[in-house]
Amino acid sequence: MKRSLLFLSFIIIFSVVSIQLLVIPHFESNVRYPTEKWALEFLTSGSTDLLAQQLQSIPKHQRIAYLQTIQANFGFELTLQDYQQNDFSSEQRSWLAENKIWGDPQADLAYRKIDNEQLLVIVKPNTVPKHLVNEAQRWMMGSFYLLSNILAKHPQHNWPSIIDSLSDNFSYPVALMTLSELTYTKQQIAQLKTGAIVTISTADSNFIGYPADIAVQHIKNSDKVIILGPFSPQLKGKVVYMLSIFYFIFGFFLLIPIIIWLIPGWRSMLSLNKVAILLGQGKFDARAKLIRFSHLNHLSKTFNIMAEKIQRLISSHKTLINAVSHELRTPIARIEFNIELLRNSTANNYQLGQLERIELSLNELNSLVSEMLTHARFEREIPTLTFAAVELNHWIKQELLCWQEANPDIDIVLLEQGICHAMIDTFYMSRALSNLMRNAIAYGRNRIQVSYKKTVKGWLICVADNGDGIPLSNAEKVFEPFYREDQSRNLQVGGTGLGLAIVKQILGWHEGSASVEPSSLGGACFMLNWPAKRIHQEST
Repeated sequence: MKRSLLFLSFIIIFSVVSIQLLVIPHFESNVRYPTEKWALEFLTSGSTDLLAQQLQSIPKHQRIAYLQTIQANFGFELTLQDYQQNDFSSEQRSWLAENKIWGDPQADLAYRKIDNEQLLVIVKPNTVPKHLVNEAQRWMMGSFYLLSNILAKHPQHNWPSIIDSLSDNFSYPVALMTLSELTYTKQQIAQLKTGAIVTISTADSNFIGYPADIAVQHIKNSDKVIILGPFSPQLKGKVVYMLSIFYFIFGFFLLIPIIIWLIPGWRSMLSLNKVAILLGQGKFDARAKLIRFSHLNHLSKTFNIMAEKIQRLISSHKTLINAVSHELRTPIARIEFNIELLRNSTANNYQLGQLERIELSLNELNSLVSEMLTHARFEREIPTLTFAAVELNHWIKQELLCWQEANPDIDIVLLEQGICHAMIDTFYMSRALSNLMRNAIAYGRNRIQVSYKKTVKGWLICVADNGDGIPLSNAEKVFEPFYREDQSRNLQVGGTGLGLAIVKQILGWHEGSASVEPSSLGGACFMLNWPAKRIHQEST
């Protein structure tokens, strides 16, 4: 177990180091960097385009001064840079030539071409201005400033069309509404009237970690407000994609060592399950394999030791039963011979009576030896069964004839329920029914009732008597070899204690079961139940 845990620790450490050295760099360059680049371009899209268009109409030598004049109205630093094409890759030059924003999250910069000589450069500061509350206000304040200045130069009735034309410069929605159309709280309306930027958070913005989904600002000297957003529909998709890849990488690569560690244990469990099935089928020589690096090898070793002990125990038990059974045959035969000699050499009635009693006990012992041999043979190997279709009503009626003739004082009744075809091995099923009848005659009083029926899964034969019955607590034990529910009663009626055990064996060959429950006659009702799938097996 310690060795397995050390192995697990080693592969986890190896996996974590591999993630750090090999996987994370690819994730940074192929997933995180493009996502952050897109987010930087998305948030600066509108204000950067509008400002670049304004700078195009300003002489080159006056542009720096103009940026310094409006800098306080932006939440990031504005500067200019000479456009040296050699400083950019072919992809970046192509991007800038289309008047698109090129974001560089590693340098925290965004570039926008003004003309062939200059670039507008946006530097993202690390702190939010004191008069602002959150990041959303910082990113949007420049857009509000530029839009308000543009609208102030035109009559109010032209503002909607101007906003529609300018919205193409933005990657997020831009709308114009009146204060009366807003459904915000009184506090938010009051803040808008003071000229403050009001941000509205939603569940989506909280999910992606962005401080707001919508930003709103009132236009001075009017009843109009500019609404920017929502931002989350596009931001959320990118963030979810990045996080999904991130968690998948860590989950997958951390799961690999656990799977590697579990595979040997899983193989050990399969081996143990297979061996347990084989042991249940009586194949006691089956053993579990020891899998290399499996943390369950100690369990497999213990299981094999247990199986070996069981095999030795059963083997010695069978050997003992076979030896005793065979060895008893010879002294029994000698005693029978001596009884006959004594019977022919005496006329004393008392001695003859004692000889008859000895002979009865000897016959009982002979029957026990025969049953022991039969049970031992059935335990060793399952005989070849010959299944045949029989009509239960006719077959049981024929089986009961000899019992009715031999026991005229006992009322043996068959409850006929019409034609019922079943698939059985007639020889061994006849043995099972005979054992139940012998048991009912021995422990019942004067009435035995036999019935049969077709069940949902197969067939059922019941043998009920009006004896003393069997307690429910002993219902399973009576099918164990040599079990005697009442020692004194068994001494009176005889019996070997193996009849019901043999019945259970025979029903097991039929893939069925034998059970007992209280009888409606007042005694015990023994039931033989076996499935119908044998019909399909035989027909194929």
